[in-house]
Amino acid sequence: MNAAARSTLLGAGAGATLMFMLDPARGARRRALVRDKAVWIGRKTRDAAGATRRDVGNRLYGLQSRARSLFTEDMVDEATIVERVRAALGRLTSHTGAISVSAMDGTVTLSGDAFASEVPWIVSTVKRVRGVERVENNLTAHASAEGIPALQGGMPRSVNWLRRVGGTLTTPTSMLATAAFVLAAVVAAKAGRMS
Repeated sequence: MNAAARSTLLGAGAGATLMFMLDPARGARRRALVRDKAVWIGRKTRDAAGATRRDVGNRLYGLQSRARSLFTEDMVDEATIVERVRAALGRLTSHTGAISVSAMDGTVTLSGDAFASEVPWIVSTVKRVRGVERVENNLTAHASAEGIPALQGGMPRSVNWLRRVGGTLTTPTSMLATAAFVLAAVVAAKAGRMS
C-alpha cells in the first residue's frame, strides 16, 4: 500500500470517527459512553495493578522466607510436618480423609485409599513439603470409588496441565484477561446497537 492510499484511509477513518462522535443527534450520548468506559477501564486497571503489586510483594516475601529457611536449621516437630502435608493434600486430592499421614524423623508415611490417577501427584507433592526428607507410600490405589467407602461422594480431581508444570495464572492476570474480554464484548454489542 502506497503512502497516498494509506493517508486516504487514515483520513477517512478519522473523519468517520469524528462524524460518529460529533453527531448532533446522538454524539453527546456516545461521548458520554466513551468517557464512562474510559473511567471504568482506568479504575479496573488501577485495581488490577494494586492487586498485582500485592501479589508480587507476597511472592517476594515467600521467596525470601524460603531462601532464609535454606540457611537455617529448622527443627520441625512431627505434628507440624503432618499439618503441612495435610494442607498440601487438601489442594490436590478430593478425599483427604481417606489418607492417613504420620511423620517420624523427617519420614512421612502415607497410608489409606486414593485414586490411582492421584497417587503419583500425591507422592511428588508430599516430597516437596518443607521438612519432609523421605516418603513411604503405603497408599492403596483404586481405579474407581466402587466398593471403597472412603472414596465415595466425589470425583477424583483432574490434575490439569498448569499444575503438572507447576504454574498457575495469578488472580490479577485472570481478572485482567476477563475484564478485557468483557469490555470487548460490551463495546461490540454497543457498536452493533448504535449503528
